[in-house]
Amino acid sequence: MKTGRLSRTLRRFLSIKPGEGKLALLLFSYFFLISAPCIIIKALRTADFLVKMGIEDLPVAYFFAAVATGLVVLFHSKTQFRMSVRALIIASLVFFAVSGLLLQMVLQTTFGRESAFLPYFYWVWASALIIVLITHFWMTINEMFNPREAKRLIGFLNSGGILGSILGGLLVGFLSEGKLGSWLLPLACIMLLGCIPVVWTIFRIQQKQLSAAGQSQVENESQERPKAGFKDSFDSVRKNKFLALIAGIVAIGAIVSICIEFQFLSAVDAHFIRPKALQAFFGFFEPALTVFTFFLNFLMAGYLIRKLDVARTLLLTPAVLLVCSLSVVLTPFFLLSGILIRVSDESLAFSLNHPVREILYIPVPAHLKHKAKAFIDIFVSHFAKVVGALVLFAFALLLNKEVESLTPYFDPELARYLTWVVIAFLIPWALFGLKVGKEYLEILKENIRPLWKRAERDLTEKLDVEYAKLVFDTIDSQNYSTVLYALHLFDLIEQDKLSPDIKKIIAEKSGEVQATALSDRFDAEGAARFSEISDEFLPKDIQTEIPIIMSSVDYQQVMKPYLENILRESQDSEINKMELAKAIGLMNADSPLAGQLTRLIDDESPEVSSFALKSAARLKKKEYIPAIIRKLGNFITMEDAVNALHKYGDAAVGMLEKNLHDGSREMTLRMAVAEVLARIGTQKAVLALTEELEQGSGELDVGIIDALDRIRSENAEIQLSASAAKRKIFSLIKKYCQKFIDIQRQDPGEKNPGLRYHIDRYLEVYFANIFKLLGLFYPQKDIRMVYQNIRTGTRNSVAIAVEWLDNALKKDVKDVLLPIVEDLDPAEKIKRFQKILKNLSDL
Repeated sequence: MKTGRLSRTLRRFLSIKPGEGKLALLLFSYFFLISAPCIIIKALRTADFLVKMGIEDLPVAYFFAAVATGLVVLFHSKTQFRMSVRALIIASLVFFAVSGLLLQMVLQTTFGRESAFLPYFYWVWASALIIVLITHFWMTINEMFNPREAKRLIGFLNSGGILGSILGGLLVGFLSEGKLGSWLLPLACIMLLGCIPVVWTIFRIQQKQLSAAGQSQVENESQERPKAGFKDSFDSVRKNKFLALIAGIVAIGAIVSICIEFQFLSAVDAHFIRPKALQAFFGFFEPALTVFTFFLNFLMAGYLIRKLDVARTLLLTPAVLLVCSLSVVLTPFFLLSGILIRVSDESLAFSLNHPVREILYIPVPAHLKHKAKAFIDIFVSHFAKVVGALVLFAFALLLNKEVESLTPYFDPELARYLTWVVIAFLIPWALFGLKVGKEYLEILKENIRPLWKRAERDLTEKLDVEYAKLVFDTIDSQNYSTVLYALHLFDLIEQDKLSPDIKKIIAEKSGEVQATALSDRFDAEGAARFSEISDEFLPKDIQTEIPIIMSSVDYQQVMKPYLENILRESQDSEINKMELAKAIGLMNADSPLAGQLTRLIDDESPEVSSFALKSAARLKKKEYIPAIIRKLGNFITMEDAVNALHKYGDAAVGMLEKNLHDGSREMTLRMAVAEVLARIGTQKAVLALTEELEQGSGELDVGIIDALDRIRSENAEIQLSASAAKRKIFSLIKKYCQKFIDIQRQDPGEKNPGLRYHIDRYLEVYFANIFKLLGLFYPQKDIRMVYQNIRTGTRNSVAIAVEWLDNALKKDVKDVLLPIVEDLDPAEKIKRFQKILKNLSDL
């Protein structure tokens, strides 16, 4: 029981989820087993070079290392596409272990002790070993995890490398002076060989995971991995803005590190005169630096990586180095400030910069990542170190100081002013970091695909709904009256919507049509007929006669008593009312008969009311608006009333807003009002909806949020209230958290399946509405894609979508939303949700 509780506590502290422990421990061991040998070999090669060649030849070693690194990149870029990642890593471990043992044997010979070439070879070999092995580890992390998993586990995994470095440093410190000193290099090689079964097991676990997902290891390792050489790798970085920015940050970081290291060594060399004192200082400094880096990584780095977006995380290092650089110039304590800036640079590079950079690579398409990653990590970083050495050389020449054996030297007081060179590089570093943050969002977005469209949007893209209704009304009107049929045909002709295909359809439905002209129907003089429908649906005299008759003052005077008579009749007048309602729509808005349309809108017959509503939409008289709004409460006439009010546009918004805010009106009517405002979609309509969203009781929230979402979808330029949307998001998140806690705390013996389903449906609605509100003040298309992938995407697409939110959202929204969308166990969710409810208690 205690063991299980301890295990759960450790998992929570280390951010390891159930089922991840074995893989995480293996990766921790992998990093540990390569870091310790790297530190040992780095110390041995440096000591060997300085003893045999001296510090003045170090720039030459840098140069050879850069050239050799270029060749390594060329070979590596060709080899990695012919081998699986597992085979490439194991082959590298075997190669460096065997070559290290051979090198040890050569070093013990007379040639090894006297050769002027071997120290350079040792330096280059060790440089290649360090960079290749570290690159392979992070390549494995890229293969294994998505961005969310990497962010969560990076602190723990990075600790393996730091602890390995501590062990390597301690072994060198304790064994160098004794008889076992000659066994340090073989010991390092044995540790590399010991790493092979660990790597093998790691990829066996991945193979099982892929098999469970229905994908083979071979398919995964060969997916999108085209062959490429050095030029292809260079071009892939040069042509991709995101990768070019990463390369720029790596290069600037390496140059800054060289300058800071030189400042540090200058300060230390000036302070410690005696060689033994200098040796003692480094004996304490290196282990202390590694221990500090470990605690920084363990206690802060993982937390910062999880909590901050990429841009702000990348800005931390240049910001800290800027403060430390100013302390070098402004304070008299050169040694102390030099140590401070050196410790800051080294610890942040290992615990923060490198892990974040590896996370940046994860969403990069595989064919680009495999080309660019090794090129940037191996070639760019080493080439930048050579540039850093040249910067030092140029700075020495600028100060007119002597340069001996290609090594610049100037006194500590002048070394202080190298700080301005460092600051000059920190500025573009910060700018690149900001740009990388923006590009990272774009890279994430490229990995997110829309999974479905809004149904009504898809329908309207494929079908002109209003046109279709008019065609069907024309065909259907034959069942009522030849007059209605004639008027509908006139509508089609007048609106220029009579295509040949529609003519054929209507002709097949109508057959032989005999129609009396409107003037004859309404007891006026003149008559006309039209026979089987041809290319001319109505004779030309009818096409011109109808508008003339409808606009005639005399005709309207004749029709007035007829209309009064029809309206008084209680039976057998429905068809006549329908004809009148349709006919009035063809008259002028100021005609005497137009004033009677309100009575037809209010008619008990849905068919009569429907024709009157369509005529009201044509005439757009304000006096009709109250009657039209009343028809919003009837399901039969609702759609026609909505369409009519939509045609009014802003002219109807005032009356609509009044009804929307009136809590005494029926809910059906108020929801229909929200629908009308959504279709109108103007700024006035948005203000009316937003006011109800902010001040209303919440009963209409679903309809109003959907209305604002549709307006935003149709018009991205419309001005929406981000503050109102945020407040409603917080309110919905509070409800979501409380509902979730309620359902999780139900006694299993008292659970009601129906109630649980009801609450689950509430959670789904809350969740959907939260994202609709986010789309009101963030790019709606992006938010919609993120929502769709979170709801129905794969594990990786969900992780990419959540990572996008983590980097795109402002902190106040992100802090309360991410716990809802992240993959957490129920107990952890309840804990997070309780904290959210506490923080949002005042809202």
